[in-house]
Amino acid sequence: MVLSGRRIALASLFLLMTACCAFAAAPVPRLDRERCVFRPPRGDKIECYTLVVLENRARPKGPEVRLKVAILKAKRPLAADPVIYLAGGPGDAPLVASAAGADPLAEGDWWNDTAVIRRRRDVIIMSERGAGGSNPNLDCFEPRTTEPARARRRAVTEPQERDILLRCRADFDKRRIDVAMFSTPALADDVADLVSVLQIPKVNLYGISYGTRWGLEVMRRHPGIVRAAVLDGVYPPQINGEQNEPEIVRTVFEQLYSECASDKLCRERNPDLANNVRLLLADADRNPLPLTLDLDDGPQPVKLDGAKLLLVMLHMMRQGEAELVPEAVTALKRGDIRLIKQFAEDLEEDDGGLLETNAQQFGGLFNTIECRETWAGVDQGARDAAIQAGGVYSLTAQLSKLPAFCPVWRVPVAPPAERQPVTAAIPTLLLSGGYDWLTPPNWGRDAAKHLPDSRHVIFRAQGHGVSSQDQCAARLRDEFFDSPDPRWPLPCRADTPLDFQSAAEQVRKMGGGKK
Repeated sequence: MVLSGRRIALASLFLLMTACCAFAAAPVPRLDRERCVFRPPRGDKIECYTLVVLENRARPKGPEVRLKVAILKAKRPLAADPVIYLAGGPGDAPLVASAAGADPLAEGDWWNDTAVIRRRRDVIIMSERGAGGSNPNLDCFEPRTTEPARARRRAVTEPQERDILLRCRADFDKRRIDVAMFSTPALADDVADLVSVLQIPKVNLYGISYGTRWGLEVMRRHPGIVRAAVLDGVYPPQINGEQNEPEIVRTVFEQLYSECASDKLCRERNPDLANNVRLLLADADRNPLPLTLDLDDGPQPVKLDGAKLLLVMLHMMRQGEAELVPEAVTALKRGDIRLIKQFAEDLEEDDGGLLETNAQQFGGLFNTIECRETWAGVDQGARDAAIQAGGVYSLTAQLSKLPAFCPVWRVPVAPPAERQPVTAAIPTLLLSGGYDWLTPPNWGRDAAKHLPDSRHVIFRAQGHGVSSQDQCAARLRDEFFDSPDPRWPLPCRADTPLDFQSAAEQVRKMGGGKK
């Protein structure tokens, strides 16, 4: 009995060692099938995986990074080349719910938005390394997914914010997480690894905002795997988004002033618009505007200073509602806060920042990429001069935390080669919104100059992420994936002007009052 017991023990030990060695020798990159937690609509199918890649591809035996991957299956898989969605941010997490218990694919309306694409080809959504859906996750503070979490975040003071980041960064060092490996080139190589393990010859790229920079880097580093690309809200690597924000903000407001002055209804309803905007922002900077925002976690008092009031107006433009800005300004001048309150609530629910004591940025991936690839390249003297000259249009630029965060975050500077334009000869459709101040149209024009097989389309009245705001933009995206020819005639109009008539009607329906 003793011998038998020893044999059993030895056999068990051998099996355990074999299993351990097999696990240790599992190839990287690899794709592990996972149970799906998403709830597709009736008739739709989804497959869920974890993509396992190396943190540092120069260290084959080094740490691994695990990324969520969801494949929204085509109704009839007639095309072998899927569309890979590249999220923005950096730090957006399309596969992680913004509220506890919610389905992120339903929150993002992914099933409806990709319905036309999925008639023929799969749509793949993958996590960004270092963001939600990734292990490790570089976020330094819990997201706003619960009421207690929102309250804790709002209570963070400026000194506490710095301490949180210092402790967070030190913890990554203690855990031997190399934050320098969480960069745009590393994210681009993650896409190539995914394509490799899926054994797909070609894919299509669909990027929005920072996802366009991610996509361009894939096109630079791995052009052979890309059939076509649609880039919406273009942020090319040769552009530094921190350098001249006051001028970008001024330009988009002057465009609005001009368009309103050229429209009889807007001109009559909103006289002296430019002066009123400047006066309201300056007054709010001296005497912040008190509001009570009705949010998901209850009413919350807030005071909008000039910077926060400017953020609300810019949010309206970003959302494709620029025609309502003149009405909101005129209403606020006479004491009617309702339009400003409506969009302030929308901004706070989406992004936060109005109720917090400062414009916090606890996303470690955001800090890593922006400090490494953006702030390191800023001409700080020229930036300071632009802020001084920008007047009220510089108020949002003054909210940037990168000057304070980057010395704390300690990441190496991106090499100059990464900031060169991408020149890949890949069929590319670039989309911009005329009122997009985050990634303005001239950035798309600059990217298009270096892409020999590209077309840049500006949607005159829209904001940031036009494919979700304009039916024509969504149609162009869907048709381009089917037939990626930049020279084809546009099947619909992109130059529709701001609808000031609709804005006036919306205000009339609200009736009088100052609620």
